[in-house]
Amino acid sequence: MTTSRRRFLAGLSVLAVAPVLAACGSDGSDSGSAAPASSGAAPEESAFPVTIKHKYGETTIEKAPKRVVCLGLTDQDTLMALGVVPVGVTYWFGDEKLQGVYPWAQEHLGDAERPTLLKNTDGVEVEKVAALAPDLVVGQYAGLTQHEYDKLSAMGVPVVAQNGEYADYGTPWDEAALVLGTAIGKPKAAQTLIDTVKKRISDEAAAHPEFAGQTAGVVTPYEGLFLYGPEDPRSRMLQDLGFELHELITGADDSEFGVSLSAERATDLADVGVAVWIDLDADPQVQKLFTSTRAYDEGRWFDISAKDGSYYVAHSFVTPLSIPYLLDRYVPQLAAAADGSPKTVPPVARG
Repeated sequence: MTTSRRRFLAGLSVLAVAPVLAACGSDGSDSGSAAPASSGAAPEESAFPVTIKHKYGETTIEKAPKRVVCLGLTDQDTLMALGVVPVGVTYWFGDEKLQGVYPWAQEHLGDAERPTLLKNTDGVEVEKVAALAPDLVVGQYAGLTQHEYDKLSAMGVPVVAQNGEYADYGTPWDEAALVLGTAIGKPKAAQTLIDTVKKRISDEAAAHPEFAGQTAGVVTPYEGLFLYGPEDPRSRMLQDLGFELHELITGADDSEFGVSLSAERATDLADVGVAVWIDLDADPQVQKLFTSTRAYDEGRWFDISAKDGSYYVAHSFVTPLSIPYLLDRYVPQLAAAADGSPKTVPPVARG
């Protein structure tokens, strides 16, 4: 799968991305000037220098950074949770006016200015990154290419790319958070944050033993049907809550990021425990085929779409800050769908 296609599918279906691409025609709130930095609390003792391994080698950071640019689509959340407001973030989707600071992260902004927005629809905007005068560039939930990494490194600042052990946009949220915390000199604080969020997830799983053993999948209409694979954070969340991925996903070759199928295969989801759709109505053919299945008749599904606002964004973000916000809305929907009764309608969950 190409990097550009993976960037596209990292979180959006074809309908959702259309207004995003239209918005990219305008600079919007991109200023091109360096915003004031927010370095937060002091780094932990003996945190620097630190060397971090990644897909393109390893990077040494000599001292606590003060001006961090995020090329990963969700990296800002962990940094803000640990007291560092980045000077630049990469716009993904949702309300562009928020400049990458969504409701679950708002309280961590403090008095700092909102970050400058970067776009990656045509790759990393290296010149705009340079204009922000960063002393650290990070990209964890990302798909940086070797060429992009080399150009960024030529600026003379540390660049920490995504983990090469996983598919691009496939690094688990907890591993990404620990790397980000380590990069800013707060690995212990990052681990505490991770442990707190993991406990919340495990508590939800324990409270819903009916999830265990049921199959599930996150699905979206895209050139037919696309099912997110085992290395996608949305799929991992389902597994962490106790579900097993549907065999359409696990039985496919090279399915780490996801599986592309023809629209007709929507009927193969008839036996799924829970189908979590993203923008089901984006393709009338897929929608019609799925509504003919037993899974549909038994209410074993729900749809998350742009009309759900920040919840729609949170479902794809999967960060230490967005996860609690997500679970408050997501788990009741999963529980309603998992009981197999068409009389139980998943609650509306909007942010």
